[in-house]
Formats: sequence, C-alpha cells, structure tokens
Amino acid sequence: MGAVLVYHLWPDLLTGGFVGVDVFFVISGFLITTHLLSEVARTRRIDVPRFWARRAKRLLPAALIVLAASTISTLIWVPRSLWDQFLGEVVASTLYVQNWFLATASVDYSGADNTASPVQHFWTLSVEEQFYFALPLLLLAVIGIAPRRDHRTAVWLTIGLVTFASFVYSVWYTEWSAASAYFSTFTRVWEFGVGALIGALRPLRNRAAPGWIALFGLVLIGFAAVTFNPTVPYPGAAALLPVVGTAMILWVGSRTFVSRIGGLRSVAFLGRVSYGAYLWHWPLIVLAPHCLGRPIGDIDKVAILALTLVLAWASTQWIEDRVRFSPRLLGSARPRTTAAWSVIGMAVVLSIASAGLVSNAAAEAKAETTAEAILASDPPCFGAAALAEDCDNPDLRDTVIPAVPNAAGDDSNRADCWSRGDDGDVRICSLGPASGYDRHILAVGDSHNNTLIAAYERIAAERNWRIDVAGRAGCYWTEATLTQPTQELETACEQWREEMSAHVRVAEDLDAILVTKGRRDFADEVRSPVGASPETTVVGGMVDAWANRAVDSIPILAVVDNPFLGDVIGCVEEDPTTADVRCAAPRSRALSPADGIAEAATLDPNATVIDLTSLYCDTTSCSPVVGGALVYRDDRGHLTATYARTVAPYLGEAIARVIE
Repeated sequence: MGAVLVYHLWPDLLTGGFVGVDVFFVISGFLITTHLLSEVARTRRIDVPRFWARRAKRLLPAALIVLAASTISTLIWVPRSLWDQFLGEVVASTLYVQNWFLATASVDYSGADNTASPVQHFWTLSVEEQFYFALPLLLLAVIGIAPRRDHRTAVWLTIGLVTFASFVYSVWYTEWSAASAYFSTFTRVWEFGVGALIGALRPLRNRAAPGWIALFGLVLIGFAAVTFNPTVPYPGAAALLPVVGTAMILWVGSRTFVSRIGGLRSVAFLGRVSYGAYLWHWPLIVLAPHCLGRPIGDIDKVAILALTLVLAWASTQWIEDRVRFSPRLLGSARPRTTAAWSVIGMAVVLSIASAGLVSNAAAEAKAETTAEAILASDPPCFGAAALAEDCDNPDLRDTVIPAVPNAAGDDSNRADCWSRGDDGDVRICSLGPASGYDRHILAVGDSHNNTLIAAYERIAAERNWRIDVAGRAGCYWTEATLTQPTQELETACEQWREEMSAHVRVAEDLDAILVTKGRRDFADEVRSPVGASPETTVVGGMVDAWANRAVDSIPILAVVDNPFLGDVIGCVEEDPTTADVRCAAPRSRALSPADGIAEAATLDPNATVIDLTSLYCDTTSCSPVVGGALVYRDDRGHLTATYARTVAPYLGEAIARVIE
C-alpha cells in the first residue's frame, strides 16, 4: 500500500510503485485460499453465502461511503464536461466491473486519453471481488468431483493449472495489447493463483525456511518498485518480480525479520488501515485540483497523505469495524440480511450517480436546442468566417457553440469511414452523390482526417462532388513503420496502410487525393532505419506512399494539420465568454510540432499544400473559440463538427483551385 501511495503522489520518486497492486493480489490469494481450505479441512464443505457475506461486511461499507463521497464531490466541484465519464465509472465501480470498463476504454480511441476519475483505482477492487466470487465456487467443484482422500491434491493441481494458463495468457496479451491487459481479470488471475498455491502447499513444509528467502523476496519487490516505470509492458512477464518476491515472503511465513517488522506499532497501524487508505487516497488526489482551482504541489500532497491516514483510520474504526462486528448492525446478521443491505447501499450510490447523469443529459439537451436555434438563424461571422473575413458579430461574443459539456459528442465521424483497434480493414464511406458528380476525391488519413467529415459533407453537397473518406485511429497513409502502443495496433495499422495503397493503385477515376495527419513528435511517430533521422523517415514515408497512386497526374492535396492547443476544454468551461482570449496559445506553441506534410509535398511534383492555419489563428495566437464556435472537442486537437462545417467553404475553395 505504501508503494502505491508514494507512486500516486510522487510518481517520479518511485516509478514502479504500481507493483504494490501485484503484492496485494498475491497476499489476497494466499489469505483467502488458506481460510477456505481450513474450512474444508474442518467441515468438508464451504459455506459460500457465509463467505460472500463476510467479504461484503468487510469491504462494502467503506467502499460505498467513498463512492458516495466521490460522486457528490464530482457534482459539486468537477466541470460538467467530465460528469459522464466520472459518474459512469462510479456506476462501474459500484457494480465491481470497473476493470472491464477501463479495459474497454483503453482500446477505444475516443476514451484512451480519458482524464483519471476519482474512482479509477476501484479497478483493483473489482478484480479482487471477481476472484472472491469465483474461487469458492471453483474449490467446491473440485472437492465435489475429487475422491475424499485426494481432494487436496486435486485442489493443488486445479489452482496450478489455472495459474499457469493465466500467466501464459498474461504474457501473450500484454505483448499484444498492454493497455487492455493491465486491467483484465484474466491477466491477473495468476497473481492470486500464486498466493493461493502458497496457501495450499505451505502446510507441507515440515521445517523452518531460512530467512534469506524473505530478504531476497523483499529485494525483488524493491527492485521492481524502483526500476519499473509506466512504459514497461505490464503485467506480463515483468510482474514475476513482485509476484515471486511476495510468494517467497509468504512461503517463509512467521518467525523472520519480516514478521518482526510487521509487529512494529507504526507498521501494524498502516497494515490495519491499508484498505481505507487505498480507498481514500485516490479521490483526494484527483479531486483536490478541482477543489483548489489549481494543480497540487508538494505541500498539498503532504496534506493529502495526512488526510488519507486520518480518513483511513476513521473509516476503519467507525465504519468498517463497526458494521461487521457490531451485533446491532451486521455483526451477527445472516447472509441474506447482509446481501439485502449490500444491495440497498449499492442502490443508493447508483441513484446519486444516475441523478447526476440524468441532470447532465438534460443540460446538454437544453444547450443543444439553444445552439440549434442560433445556428438556424445563420449568424454572420460565425466560426471560421470571423478570421477568414476579418469580421466580428457582437451577438456571438457571449456564445460558445457547442456548449462545452456537449463538445465530446460534437463529432461527425462515422463507423463506415473508420478503422480502429484490431480492425485493420480499410473502410471507405462516400459523401455526396453516388452518381452524376462533377469531381471525385479521396480523403485519407488518421483521426484528423475524419474530424473534417462535417466539412467534407458540406463541400460535397454544395459543389456536387463525391468525397470518399477513409480514416484509421492513430495511423495514416505512409510506407514508414509507425510506432503504436501495442503489437495488436501495429499489426492492424500495417494492414490498413497496405490495403490503402492497394486501393489507390487501381483508383484511376480520382480527381485528387486529400491527405492529412496529426501533429506528433517525429521521434515518437516512426521507427527510423539506421542512419535516417525521424523527420526524414516521416516525410519520405508519405512521399513513398503517394507514389502508389494509379496515375501520377492525380493531384495530392496535402492539408496541414490544425493547431494543437492541448487540454483547453477545462479552461473554456471555467468562463466561456472570455475563453477566446484567456485560453489562447501563442502560434509558435500551437503549431509545434510540425506534421511534416508540407515538407513531403515539396518532394512530389504533383502535390499541393493546403494550409488553413489562418482559419484557426490570428497573427499572434490560436484560440479554442473563434467567432462564437468551439474549435476543439477534446485535448487531442480534434475539431468539433460545428467548427469543421464553418471551415468547409474555405477548404472547398482551396481544393477547387487545384482540380477545376
């Protein structure tokens, strides 16, 4: 627990502090298996309802209090633009499926960079609860099938087989998709299983184990905590260090220096309140900046640490212990009664979170209705027109469309134009008339291509053009090898790029190919051959891909990416009426890093650069609000569909100058 606390508060101080979770999983597997096997030895059975009831009494009261407090704090201090995500995670955490919620979001391009919620840490408790649910049922099945005198052997073999299978899967899946594997129950079962095996096998040890085993175990855990960092593919094989280290300590058992350390009053106190500390520390870390209105500093972190220990002691003393031990509460309650109160407590938290979600949905609907009314009047100087035509509409000065809480949903992307995750197929949608069109254009690129679909739709309708759109999350049309977070994504990206080139080789009827890509540091973007610079690789990869077009005379329209302002959504929400100036960024910062697309265009004799920077920036700065329109819908530089539509007349004219 201490490693996790330090890691969350001072990540640079203990870069691998997240391995404390693995230690916790192993210890949990050991304790629960030891307890259940002791019950089997005494009674030849497992009272599953009673076991689950004990777990509920121990874990749910404090957890539900933290979830309720986090929900109410979110409604009071957190911007509405984050409510859907935060409250959605509260619901997932209350139902103990938070790990699957995060695993899904980690491979969903729209959710991969979600802001950390105050209940994100409940993913570990979700995995733990799923283990508590499954283990007694597994043991019951084994005991029921195995002969009476051989049931212990059957238990060892079953746990060993499940542990081995989970470990193999964890190694494979971590290499394939580390972001999703981190939260998966199936990649973590082996960690509980190692602890369970120690619990099942340790009674066979008939003599004392040397103390150096425990010391070596501590060294393994400490080495992982100090040397690991978030870039290490995890859990996978890397988790062997903390898992084996913990197993060695558990195998040795009592009567070592480790047990003597555990007997110290301060250490014993931390052990007693560790569950409460884990529950409270993360909401305090996440919510503090919202409450204070600024990032937290070291003094704030020390205060959070102190408050965590106080709340942990209070919740342990007055909630956790009181509920499970007091005869007037659940101390002597039957499993059925405990289950009923558990459901009631969960229902209360779910009701609060649901009320917030409903309220947010109503506010978003009202804001959308207001925006539609304003747009229906076709106000002059709205959006990109304010910069392109150097005009100002006083009626739009206090307007931001879409409203910030609606920004994330103001996206015109479509599934039939889009490939993501392990889907490496090229998906092409057609905008405009299916026949009788005057021009045929292919628009291809990463998400910054598909963020312009609203503009493409308007251009196609107004000019009688057919515009085919093909986009891929985090991947664009190039012959260079693009770095991806996982092997799964790299394989899909490579397939998509190859299929894209194959499609273009036979597309002889195209009047132009419009290409885009997002801004990213070149060194992080590609795998450069030996002796080649990242910039040369990026630029050359695009030029080589463009050479695949069926006819060399088909123009390449290289659209320079829009400026990147980073996380400005929160800034706009603080005061939308002043955000156009207050949240603006200098041009030099907003236009860095370059995307390399203009440089590539100079190397293709039939390529033209289309630079629309003047639609996002004035001579000195780039703003997230232009002419009453919100430019960005997230912190990854994706345009709102509303703003993209206002860009359409100017993008259409730039294309027409080349192809007409």
